[in-house]
Amino acid sequence: MHAPDTPLVCICVPTYNAETTIAQTLRSILAQTYRHIVVHVVDNCSTDGTLVVVKGFTDPRITVHENPDNIGGEGNFNRCIALAQGEFTALFHADDVYEPEMVEQQVAFFQRYPAAGGVFTQARLIDQTGTVIGALDLPASLRDTAPLYSFEQIFKAVLEHSNFMICPSFMARTHIYQQEIGRWRGELFRSSADLDVWLRVLERHPCGILPDHLMSYRISRLQWSAAVRDNTERADFFLVIDHYLEKPEVRAVLDESDLRNVERLERRDRAMRAVNALIAGDLEHARTLSSGLFSPEGITNAFQSRRDLLTVVLGTLVSLAVALRASDIARPLLRHFKSSFNR
Repeated sequence: MHAPDTPLVCICVPTYNAETTIAQTLRSILAQTYRHIVVHVVDNCSTDGTLVVVKGFTDPRITVHENPDNIGGEGNFNRCIALAQGEFTALFHADDVYEPEMVEQQVAFFQRYPAAGGVFTQARLIDQTGTVIGALDLPASLRDTAPLYSFEQIFKAVLEHSNFMICPSFMARTHIYQQEIGRWRGELFRSSADLDVWLRVLERHPCGILPDHLMSYRISRLQWSAAVRDNTERADFFLVIDHYLEKPEVRAVLDESDLRNVERLERRDRAMRAVNALIAGDLEHARTLSSGLFSPEGITNAFQSRRDLLTVVLGTLVSLAVALRASDIARPLLRHFKSSFNR
């Protein structure tokens, strides 16, 4: 039995071909110390044994929904929002692992801060085998300004650090998801539609970011997002940034340092795209992308952060590899640098 004032939490898990990871994910959800939860598993026409694994769980809190047709990743997120119930809702990934006290701490945060529209946590990074390979932490510039963050604070930090908010760690008030957000706008922002959701919530409500690593976020070559990391076109992230920079009310709160940060992110993106192009054998595209990385400002920034230094190093390596016709020799080294760059 649950106390009358214990809020119901809805955890939605969109799935597609998650046979190898979904059992561990569901076990971590069912092991939450906060017991008043319902779990909606929404399968998007998996062609492997995902549904067999899910239906092997007998916990009455789990409800399985099978889409008659594959409606795409964002479409499946939208169906999760429509199915949400209770006071709070979280959309978890089918290959991540959640610490037992995660939901309890997030609910406690909402109860402590009634103005909060949502709350994130920080995360460890794990690989395909579950080995810890790093962490996703709150930017240092935000660590002394908790507990609630405004749109302005978060957007400025995103312009400096890119998207540091962890999608499957986010819990929102259900009415905000359903009445204010409604849907992921994948047709506009493609793989970065989640960032647009966080910013839309923040435009109306402050949000929290818990300081603890309350989940493990999996990085795997088997994920659809792996193809995004190998892209040679401008990152979808900038579709979101361009959209919000066009808003007069957003431009009004930015200064020159914020706009310089956007330029730094663009240079980093060009460096990664140049590496991807060279690895893929498109030497002309690699040459074009790397040629714009050696501005005086770019060289100056190289001494300000590890990532800015790597931007210049990667650009230099690509340019030399193309000029010396040494792409075969450079590829292993560039893959190593790329791995460091992405952590």
